[in-house]
Amino acid sequence: MNSYDYIRQLLIDKFDVDADAIAPEATLESLGLDSLTMVELMFDISEKYDIEIPTDKLDFKTLGEAVALIDETVKAKSG
Repeated sequence: MNSYDYIRQLLIDKFDVDADAIAPEATLESLGLDSLTMVELMFDISEKYDIEIPTDKLDFKTLGEAVALIDETVKAKSG
């Protein structure tokens, strides 16, 4: 399962986001994610992929941008 699929399933299962609303271009606000939810989501992702996401990089606006950041961080870790 790639990071997009994992995040999509996490949003559906844990955060009750409507599956039809989830798309790479969806904004975090349109998915109903507030700052607290984002922190929780990033914690879950960090645990799943055993990565540290720098807080200065958490300025993404869309789900696609979040996925790109996660993929980039995982790739950098695996070197």
